[in-house]
Amino acid sequence: MSLFPAEEEPPPLRANPWGMRPLRRVRTLAIALVIGVAAVSPAAPAGGAGFTSPNVTYVKTVPFEAGAQTGARIVGKHLYVGGAKSFSIYDISTPEDPQLLSLTPIGVTFPMEDIDTNGKILLIQDEQGSARVQGGLLQIWDIEDKTAPVKIAEVSGVNDHTFSCVLRCTYAYGSRGNIVDLHDPANPKVVGNWGSFNPNDGFDVTEVAPGLVLTSTRVMYLLDARKNPAKPKVIAQGSTHDNRLIHSNRWPNGGKDRFYLVQGETPISQTCNEESGAFMTWDASKWKRTRSFSVIDEFRVANGTYTDGDPPAGVWGCTNMWFDDHPTFNNGGLVAAGFFEHGARFLKVSPTGQISQVGYFTPFGGETIATYWATDDIVYAIDLHRGIDVLRFSSN
Repeated sequence: MSLFPAEEEPPPLRANPWGMRPLRRVRTLAIALVIGVAAVSPAAPAGGAGFTSPNVTYVKTVPFEAGAQTGARIVGKHLYVGGAKSFSIYDISTPEDPQLLSLTPIGVTFPMEDIDTNGKILLIQDEQGSARVQGGLLQIWDIEDKTAPVKIAEVSGVNDHTFSCVLRCTYAYGSRGNIVDLHDPANPKVVGNWGSFNPNDGFDVTEVAPGLVLTSTRVMYLLDARKNPAKPKVIAQGSTHDNRLIHSNRWPNGGKDRFYLVQGETPISQTCNEESGAFMTWDASKWKRTRSFSVIDEFRVANGTYTDGDPPAGVWGCTNMWFDDHPTFNNGGLVAAGFFEHGARFLKVSPTGQISQVGYFTPFGGETIATYWATDDIVYAIDLHRGIDVLRFSSN
């Protein structure tokens, strides 16, 4: 079964609902692609928390109860947040005011950047290199009771950066190839390895539609796991001109969108330039014929002075991190993205895949590692130091 009938083209482009003018775009001669640069004048103070563009409102910060948190997942009315020492579950029935339901210590682990769950079990990966684990460790937690999670199993020797649910969490796919059967979550089994073709520096995988998995690797692969999840087939691939590190991806509308969205990482780069980790749009409109994908546009941030919307370069530099497309994204639309010291950036993807910035929240002393749409206008920005910054975005 394919995403489109064999001879059918993707649906025509639709008008972008976020028809706002870009805040600023500059061009440099140093690179061939256009680089969007974040800047707005004037920037509005956000209650001592930082600066915002006029269309972004800082609502509040929910401080973390224990240590730095590095990634999250929203499933239904719950927010699951993972970190280096614990994971937390929040009730987000009132999106502007997340309420902590449980805080579960897990010992010292490699920071969990993209925990995954189906609302019943939760996957937590400890990549090789932590003080406690050598060789990598996948933990499976029963979270049916959100107030009292219980660890039910571990899988050792799986040195993947992240694990993602596939086929309703009956399988877990590791970012570097390991495949774990979770039909019986209390007795997980390693049953295969999708990375036998050497996925260099795999950092994440995303199930874009049931059984279709897009890898975040220097060469990005679309895997078909529908017939045999233990031995998926490569059905398309693509790469950048410079073979850059790819860290995460999303393909809106269950893999039916004409674009998929990609984040590249350059950690601790300490300056903004044409090589900083970018947010990218990729052409996914012809893959069924060409079996390939290609980059359309990319966006990077700039060094600044806070009042112009951009902070000075910091320790973590100017790299993009985890991002989320708006619930209404359809062949273009709005994206919220984390950029460490540059905070949360709101980006618009045009019907042709071009990227422009349409808003921002730049926190003081912040390190925004991930952003998530809780509703059509509420965003959670996960900050390594501050906690959960709750933001409201207005399209008017």
